[in-house]
Amino acid sequence: MIRDGRPPDELTPQGGLDEGGIHGLLGYQLAQAAILTTEAFATVVGKPLDLRPVEFTILQLVHENAPVTATKVAKALAVTAPGVTIWLDRLEQRGLLKRERDGTDRRTQNLRVTRSGEELVTSALGRLLQADREILKHLSDGERHMLLELLHKVARSRKR
Repeated sequence: MIRDGRPPDELTPQGGLDEGGIHGLLGYQLAQAAILTTEAFATVVGKPLDLRPVEFTILQLVHENAPVTATKVAKALAVTAPGVTIWLDRLEQRGLLKRERDGTDRRTQNLRVTRSGEELVTSALGRLLQADREILKHLSDGERHMLLELLHKVARSRKR
């Protein structure tokens, strides 16, 4: 239904309010989409697996890139090394991640997921992929691919 001359796709997803000038803002639309993804994460991973989004991301990055340093993980997440250390400590205390001295440079610590960490992150990823399929079910395969590629392209423009 058109409200005050506005097509339905320019109204808030819930409440039917006119978005006006914020309709075309990337940040606003990302925040609206994040409502869905945040709820899905909490439902399928957060509560049942006792995992926060940043913990999942760290486990996934370490799992895919081991051995990797805390510095590289911090850079990937755009946080400080001390900031990521807090999360690494928590994951290590839970037995999901381990730190190992580098074989060639003993000053460097490499990160690896433990067997428990691997099982947890694999389960979480499967659950999240299924949740994403549900959230994006109204898009065609091409639209889903394009959405993810465009968002990745925006993310890659971040200063290094």
